Amino acid sequence: MTTSADIKVRQVTASEADRLMTFLLEHYYREEPLTAGTSPPEPTADDKEFLLSNIPYGTCFLAEAEEKEDQGNDSRRIVGAVVAGPKDAGAPELMRQEAAQHAGSKWGRILDVLSAAENGSDVCRRFSVPSSLHVHALGVNSELRGQALGARLMEAVAQKAREQGHRLVSVDCTSVYSARLVQRLGYELVHTLRYADHLDASGQQVVTPPPPHESIQTFVLRL
Repeated sequence: MTTSADIKVRQVTASEADRLMTFLLEHYYREEPLTAGTSPPEPTADDKEFLLSNIPYGTCFLAEAEEKEDQGNDSRRIVGAVVAGPKDAGAPELMRQEAAQHAGSKWGRILDVLSAAENGSDVCRRFSVPSSLHVHALGVNSELRGQALGARLMEAVAQKAREQGHRLVSVDCTSVYSARLVQRLGYELVHTLRYADHLDASGQQVVTPPPPHESIQTFVLRL
């Protein structure tokens, strides 16, 4: 049985992009409300490309379990991952432009609601800081939940933010579960966008996630 003592958290390397994405497809995207709440259910290439584009910043981390195979050899299995990247005061405008560029697609609809959340929270201007390290995705193997892996991954992001000189860690919690996690870690709620309130030009709800998810809540940790 894998325990927390068997699990190490480390930075993702550039050569591990495919391995990281394989894990995220199984343990992040399937439960991500923005992905599940737009059609078709599969994440798009643009979505996956965006997450992987954060690896070069050195701000993405794996939780990895070391296990013994039948032959006695050591193997490594990803059991958790977090994707984060820097943003600055230009983020709201950049997000608006990206959403407009991809309008009409699944990724465009996701960007549209994230742009509304970004515009409402605007954390760099709100807290008068030059930059924030923003968490884009967090996934943990369901078989190992309850072992504080999410907390360990978020702490790794916070430590990297300190090392890189950011004064905030920010996160748009699209699910009630991620919101509960960061609240336990001392994050401060700064903005809430209800999915039912974000409509397109025809009056239709842009993203309709499964219950119990009702909103995007933006939280920050001041460093």
